[in-house]
Amino acid sequence: MARQSYLLDNAWAQGRARLDAVEEFLDPATIHVLSRVGLRAGWRCLEVGAGGGSIAHWLAERAGAGGCVVATDIDTIYLDARAASSGFEGRRHDIARDPLPTGAYDLIHTRLVLEHIPERDAVLAALAEALRPGGWLVVEAVDYASAVPVSALGADEHARSQSLRLREFEAAGAKTDYGRHVPAAMRALGLVNVENEARAYVMRGGSAGARWFALSMEQLRGRLTGPGKLTDAEIDAMLGFFDNPDWAAISPMIVASWGQRRAD
Repeated sequence: MARQSYLLDNAWAQGRARLDAVEEFLDPATIHVLSRVGLRAGWRCLEVGAGGGSIAHWLAERAGAGGCVVATDIDTIYLDARAASSGFEGRRHDIARDPLPTGAYDLIHTRLVLEHIPERDAVLAALAEALRPGGWLVVEAVDYASAVPVSALGADEHARSQSLRLREFEAAGAKTDYGRHVPAAMRALGLVNVENEARAYVMRGGSAGARWFALSMEQLRGRLTGPGKLTDAEIDAMLGFFDNPDWAAISPMIVASWGQRRAD
């Protein structure tokens, strides 16, 4: 992702499985949004916090041989092998610290990154500056307004564990309602034709969304256990709910926002 302090480090032993779940869960809607901005062959594209590279692969197919796709992450462990066979360039880059070229890209996309970066306002401005005139910036970010239990099974446990998880994210500098703030931030930077949509899903035990939550909880186990927090037994019980088809909860909203740099 975007910086070394990010709590869900790709280098974790099950990092690839977590990224697989995210891709299965979120890629179809991401592709729908990216298609709406009119992506064409020959475009120069930047994918920030590219993770496992699935969206960078899709962008490379659409941009074609005449285009260029740069996929960045602070850890390119899963990008390097995929880049070699997918036609995009994988690049190690910390978006919170390392500069970007000005006016370089027709399309910039980032998903589940900016909400985790305390320097998110400066990063968003840098992304807007990296657009060519007429280029598009697409940001997908979570907003936990919708994240509530559905099934009676595990409802209290889910509400409690999620409250603690969000507290840990916020303590690390994350903004857990960031999705709703992005459109106004884009307009303040001078982007035009700004639009957004929010989507939420019913996550049932065993689904890709539930696997994403389960693997994230397992990765955060060390931060979620201790005095005044959860016990290992409580985390194990929650992981069991995530695998039980009788359990369900509404996912956090994924808010997709897009805006265009004015043409010169």
